[in-house]
Amino acid sequence: MAAVARLRVVRPGMLTTVQDHGRHGQGHLGVAQQGALDAYALRWAQRLAGNGPEAAGLEITLLGPTLAVLDPCFGAIAGAELGMKVNGAPWPAGTSRRLLAGDLLSFGPPLDGLRAYLSFGGGVAGDELLGSRATDLQSGVGGHGGRALRAGDILTVGDLDGEPAAAPVPTAILRDRARVLPGPRDRLFPRDALRQLSSAPYQVTSHSDRVGMRLRGPEVSGAPGSILSEGTPLGGIEIPPAGQPIVLLQGRGTVGGYPILATVIAADIPLLAQLRPGGAVRFAVVSRAEARAAREEMERELLLPLRPLA
Repeated sequence: MAAVARLRVVRPGMLTTVQDHGRHGQGHLGVAQQGALDAYALRWAQRLAGNGPEAAGLEITLLGPTLAVLDPCFGAIAGAELGMKVNGAPWPAGTSRRLLAGDLLSFGPPLDGLRAYLSFGGGVAGDELLGSRATDLQSGVGGHGGRALRAGDILTVGDLDGEPAAAPVPTAILRDRARVLPGPRDRLFPRDALRQLSSAPYQVTSHSDRVGMRLRGPEVSGAPGSILSEGTPLGGIEIPPAGQPIVLLQGRGTVGGYPILATVIAADIPLLAQLRPGGAVRFAVVSRAEARAAREEMERELLLPLRPLA
């Protein structure tokens, strides 16, 4: 990365971290996946910025940072509408633009969703581990010193220029219905467990984080309790003995001991990343064919032509 442009963190926001698409294929070594919780929004931010899939950006949670642009660069914002502004003027999600030295980037108040992704032409520099710059807050590695941004930090980004453009579709998936596939341990539960899971909405609790989304709602009865630890899939819905589901996200551990009743399909993981605490989500069981079709539709959307901006 030709990293010659800089930004200074004036205020860090609630939780702003350097993220890319994470560390894949390292679970057997005990290395957590990490990476952007909303990979769909990050991919749009990187595409709008003119970057490849390996580039890193900033994941911004609800209350965004204030950043001072020290050198000219090209930026893109995607995901939730968190009230981003450049020098006090709105910068809509799903667009890219040139930034000048002296510009001030700020956020608030948030309008919808929970997470936005800010990228720059050439990507965001960060500590690399096992082929990824993703910040792992639990282990303290990757990204900007393995931690969230702090006031006074200097970010180094690429200097690649681009043409301002807009995504042809919304870059955040804001729905309250998540589709799931049964398993991998659905056979350990009573026959009506999946029906219980999909019978009514669940509320996202304030104890949710990058590791998992804790839910409150209808009890899934008959959970077999803990089992021998085994690998944990992204989107796996664990059922602890109390019967309140936990949806595993990118920061999950590589193994776990609660049985997984169902798994959120890949195309609906991004919508989980945009659910705020207190929000609701419903689960709907679908077939593998429906899950594949949804993933293929998402990939087609990500290839749609960008709209030039004057």
